[in-house]
Amino acid sequence: MTKIPMFELEEAIDRQPLTVAPTLPVAQVLAVMERQHSSYVLLMESNQTLVGIFTERDLVRLTAIGIAITSTPIEEVATSTVTTIQESDIYDVIRTLNLFRQYNVRHLPVVNATHQLIGIMTYEGIRRLLKPIDLLRLRRVSEVMVKSIICADRYQSALSLAKLMSDRLISCVVITEKDPSGFPKPIGLVTERDILHLQVQGADLSQTIAADFMGSPPVFIQASDTLWQANQYMRARKIRRLLVVDERNIMVGLLTQTSLIHMIDPVEATLTIETLQQMVGERTVALDAANEKLERKALERKRAKAALQQQIYRERLVNRTAQRIRESLQLDEILVTTVSEVRQFLKAERVLIYRFQPNQQGAIAAESTDSNQTLIQGNAELEAILQEIDPTFYSCDRIHSIPDLQAQGLELTNATLLKRLQLRASLVAPIFAQEILWGLLIVGQNSQPRRWEKLEIDLLKQLATQVGIAIQQARLYAQLAAANQQLLRLAQSDGLTGLANRRHFDQCLDIEWQRAIREQHPLGLILIDIDCFKQFNDTYGHQAGDDCLKAVATALTQVIARPADLVARYGGEEFVVILPNTNEQGILQIAESMRSAVQQLKIPHRSSSVCPSVSLSLGAVTWVPTPHKSPEALIAAADQALYQAKELGRNRVCLAGVRLLETT
Repeated sequence: MTKIPMFELEEAIDRQPLTVAPTLPVAQVLAVMERQHSSYVLLMESNQTLVGIFTERDLVRLTAIGIAITSTPIEEVATSTVTTIQESDIYDVIRTLNLFRQYNVRHLPVVNATHQLIGIMTYEGIRRLLKPIDLLRLRRVSEVMVKSIICADRYQSALSLAKLMSDRLISCVVITEKDPSGFPKPIGLVTERDILHLQVQGADLSQTIAADFMGSPPVFIQASDTLWQANQYMRARKIRRLLVVDERNIMVGLLTQTSLIHMIDPVEATLTIETLQQMVGERTVALDAANEKLERKALERKRAKAALQQQIYRERLVNRTAQRIRESLQLDEILVTTVSEVRQFLKAERVLIYRFQPNQQGAIAAESTDSNQTLIQGNAELEAILQEIDPTFYSCDRIHSIPDLQAQGLELTNATLLKRLQLRASLVAPIFAQEILWGLLIVGQNSQPRRWEKLEIDLLKQLATQVGIAIQQARLYAQLAAANQQLLRLAQSDGLTGLANRRHFDQCLDIEWQRAIREQHPLGLILIDIDCFKQFNDTYGHQAGDDCLKAVATALTQVIARPADLVARYGGEEFVVILPNTNEQGILQIAESMRSAVQQLKIPHRSSSVCPSVSLSLGAVTWVPTPHKSPEALIAAADQALYQAKELGRNRVCLAGVRLLETT
């Protein structure tokens, strides 16, 4: 079978594997694994012969069956039958993945033709190579996650957890407790590495409970998220597992590195390879037939073959570079990738992208040079030279190549500017985004003249086109992100006042309620009502009423100062304020400041039975929440305090007393 790489699989080989002597005591081996943060060690004889492997899974298995191994030589407990793969086979993706699956291993030593160890492959190494193009098949986390989550409570011993992992052939156990709704809530995670750490410390596993050594809870991911997002989370946080939750944040599964690798369907990949083989076979037959016809014209045949090879080489370069450019939606990353790739395959001394600005004060967006050259970017004097370039000269979408800028008779203005940049030869391609000249892709040679080949000119033109497309994609992505943020803001805000709406208030109150329970801090709430607002509308009209609501909202917002404080419109002429970690003295001070701030607006209200200007009645409450209460109880208490403020004559603040709180 022809070996066609799905990606550069050889880059997944760790060529400096962790090795130990077979006679080394297990205690020392565990210390080495702990120190190197390694999930394995390879056993090597003095003649560099691989004789065994010991992994975290082996440690958990031995711990579960109660074998005392700390003083035992590692060769007595390690796996002596080691599954390996030859370096010559690593290009065969199907064979490699099938070996992992067939033998249910996570570590695959790589040997050469003489069976000498040259490195090791792991799931983690393969996952690091996965690119968006490998995962962007609209595959969701829910399709590949492990739906059976093994859980335990915080009081389980390390020994029982090790036995559980060994019996179930799993690498981790989620530690949970019941939340107020009765659902299991993850509070920690115990992995094979945690068991290794306890062994190194010499802990008594039967007396050590999960709460004493468990790690932080797993990072959450939604079941509806894509595998690309999951892979990015793992990379960014350098973790190997994600806990999958549904839209209610209830655990529904576990996603591991193994899950990501298993999503590569061997059957689908095999069919793709067979199709490619058939295509290659058909083209080979056609090429052989053409060669037979051209045997009498040897010179023409050689030229045709050379032209075909050159075309294939160019297409491969363009496709590879275009792929790397499109892998990112961030404009800065696209431009940096472009200059680096172009300089490498053109073997140029300098490549830069110059971006035109509407005010004619352009700037270098990205630059790549070899080690012997200094950057133009950041040099104000040299960048000022580029700002003298006339954009209209490049508006015809044509590549400008100059083999020697010091040649006599070369009097073009822009060529003179490039010469002042200490360039000896130049190749300049305009970059267009939506048919508008965006900038220039400039390739330069500083040390000597250079005659640019037609292949190089065509390559640069194609790449400039790809960069223009990528720039437009990045713009659209940025616009979409901004639109999404705007939609989110609109969904969470009141259309008239700009304050948080009722829906956003409910969400924030639930969050702050749970935080206050965890931290045992007081949570304050103020309900606010504009006095006699119906009469205000009847007297001055609804437009004046809207203006009044907006003025009151602004005044209330100016009183609060902490990021966690929230003012929301509760409905009609009612407002509500959330004040985390605020005691009775603090909430009374804030409530009175709000009442006073609105009073000072002096908005006329001749129909008010309270005072001649718009005034507020405020009901305040603060307490330390407990699990047996709910946020609705806090709202009800504030509402009763507001009712008391109205009964006592309005335009005042009432604080719910202890007796009121207890009866709410």
